[in-house]
Amino acid sequence: MKTRKLYRWASLAGLALSGCQLGNPGPTTPIPQGSITGYVVSAGPVAGASVSVLGQGGVLAATRTDDSGHFTVAVQSLDTTLEVVASGGSYGNAAGRNVQSGVLRTTVSYAPGSTEAVAITPITNAVVAAEGYFQGQGLSAPAAFARADTVFTDWLGFDPVTTQPVLASDVGAGTQTLSAGLRYGLVLAALTQWAHANVSQTQTATEVMAADVAYDGLLNGTGASGALMLGSLALSADAYRQGLADALLQVAASAPPGSADALSGPNSAALLAYAQTFAESTSPLFGTLAPPSFGGNTLALTMAPLPAWTHGTVVASGSVTDPYGLPVTVTIAMDGQLYQTVTTTSSFAFAINTSALSNAMHSVSVTAQDAAGDAASYQGSMGIDNAPPQACVTVFQPIIGGVLVAGQWQDISGVVAGSADGAALAITPGVWEVEVPTPIPSPLVVAMTDAAGNEQSFSWALSGTSNPAPCP
Repeated sequence: MKTRKLYRWASLAGLALSGCQLGNPGPTTPIPQGSITGYVVSAGPVAGASVSVLGQGGVLAATRTDDSGHFTVAVQSLDTTLEVVASGGSYGNAAGRNVQSGVLRTTVSYAPGSTEAVAITPITNAVVAAEGYFQGQGLSAPAAFARADTVFTDWLGFDPVTTQPVLASDVGAGTQTLSAGLRYGLVLAALTQWAHANVSQTQTATEVMAADVAYDGLLNGTGASGALMLGSLALSADAYRQGLADALLQVAASAPPGSADALSGPNSAALLAYAQTFAESTSPLFGTLAPPSFGGNTLALTMAPLPAWTHGTVVASGSVTDPYGLPVTVTIAMDGQLYQTVTTTSSFAFAINTSALSNAMHSVSVTAQDAAGDAASYQGSMGIDNAPPQACVTVFQPIIGGVLVAGQWQDISGVVAGSADGAALAITPGVWEVEVPTPIPSPLVVAMTDAAGNEQSFSWALSGTSNPAPCP
């Protein structure tokens, strides 16, 4: 009897279990665990930032960046588009001070269980803002992200979300190629340079870019409240393209010579080519407005006045102001022949040894050119006279109270002044004269100075009754 009851219980239990299996789907499939690794960079690596991974259901995971701005966080989600938000933290500026960072975002295209590497920068902040605009136009989250990422990639030449920036501080010894990571690092540095030149706060530039692209999906200087400004700079498609390209070259020009991101280093040609494509981008991010040609900016060349006539060693000096802050090659030529070349970022001076040149009028040309091809020039002339004046006496004529002494002079630059016994010479073309009071000094000393600064003295033994031999 007990056996029968036990069997019946077991049978009912089996039926009950069977009923449960028929009425429920059974245990769910575990969500595979993946991870997201990232690098948070503003004007420098952001340390101590709070990082949150967001899915459709809210916060999926959270962590903080380490001292180098990196983080890794485990994620379990079936969502294919995730947002990663980094807030707070700080980065070091050029003055060695810690600057508080704002909020930076990026979007991740995520495959469940995968490991994704992302960058979170001011650029990705703008990508997320563009994504929001495209979603507002009816695109799905994945499609909106893909479109936003594409238009920025078209402009930058690298994917700003998946490319890991390589900053100047990250570049090791030895020659580095101009990789996508190095280009990213230069763009971030250029964004900082551009922002500081106009408003002094990088975060402001970050917020303005996001507000710009969030309004109409374009970087064109138009936001929800109208025209956008970066400090005193009115933003436009060309302001972004040309302004950041200029800043890119300024950053490269200030890098240590020989380093990977220096214009004088192994990547100089590649950097210039990249700056040109950056400035002349036709990415849909800028609408249909055609970009201006890269370069053609005003390189200012100022020359100090050259002397009309000179002798000995003369210094030709001036200054240059380059639109990019680049080193400028300045060359001086005499009569079309190269004389000397210097490289400078401001003033320059050429010491010209005129003794190696003929006594004559010479053409002087100065040209200045930067690494981007922008140029300026100066054309002038300068007389060289290293020979002192030559003179002779032709007239010795007694007059009341003295003697009129006159003669001729020869000099390529021209005699401009002279004296005899304290009395000034009257100078006319090729002729000089002076009234010498009696008693007549003997010898009579006549001094002459020409336009080039050469001086010469002549001595004649004169008396009240004698007259020197005439000029030949």
